Amino acid sequence: MKRFILLCASVLAIGACASQQPPPAASATTPITPTNYAAGSPANTTTAFDGAWVGGPIRNMSAGETLRGPEENPSCPNYNNAPNLTIANGLAQLDFSILRFQGYVTPQGALVMRTGAGQRFEGQINSQNVLAARVIGGCVYDASWKRA
Repeated sequence: MKRFILLCASVLAIGACASQQPPPAASATTPITPTNYAAGSPANTTTAFDGAWVGGPIRNMSAGETLRGPEENPSCPNYNNAPNLTIANGLAQLDFSILRFQGYVTPQGALVMRTGAGQRFEGQINSQNVLAARVIGGCVYDASWKRA
């Protein structure tokens, strides 16, 4: 019986560590359905930045944990490029790993997004159509996107 319980616990632990597929990404022509945690306001947005945004390099800026205590010491992995981002009707969406970020772009090009789990994305679109942002959660990353 003890072996069975140990086997079940091992299978559950392995399943919890297995990578999960992110939710399907929206395309530039597909409307995005806002989540209840989307940052910003649909009344203070613009469609001027709508379209597909191609992810550029990601820099790991983690000097330590930001949202977790020292007893929860996650490693902060390095990534090569940011996943693509979509903006439709002023609502931006980014699917990263198993997280979905959402938020509205202001007419000035400021973009704040968040996830339902507390991670935050803070960025600014410049006049060359480059979005530079910082993602803050258990780890901190700086990344950029260029309009496709």
